[in-house]
Amino acid sequence: MKKEENDKTVGEVQNVNNQFYYAFENLSIEMMERLWKHVDNAVCIHPGWDLFSGWLAICESWITIFRNTDMIRFVITNTRVRIFDDIAVVVCLENIETSVRGQVVKLGVVATNIFEHNENQWLLIHHHGSYVSDYIPPNISS
Repeated sequence: MKKEENDKTVGEVQNVNNQFYYAFENLSIEMMERLWKHVDNAVCIHPGWDLFSGWLAICESWITIFRNTDMIRFVITNTRVRIFDDIAVVVCLENIETSVRGQVVKLGVVATNIFEHNENQWLLIHHHGSYVSDYIPPNISS
């Protein structure tokens, strides 16, 4: 892949990765549905949860999260993108601010998002998040 093509592809993947977090912040199952490939071998692992396999189980997990979340905001840092033909891997740090039972909580999650290129679009086939122990929020002003 030529450098210009690779730069363009990395930009496309970063854009769809940003759309994933936008859907998450907006607690929108409709947006999330458009970002995932609806296949049986898709995988999603939320921090501290069991593995969800297949779009139906993954969709149910998002519905549960959205139903039980009042507010969630992300600042994504330390993003790394690798392209392997029709597969793209994004590793990043999710700096999260959320509300849990009325308390604002800040936490860090290291995430791996894997996208597959299908019919001129990148779709999620894998999301895995793991809590960061001893998390220190970045010094970023809003």
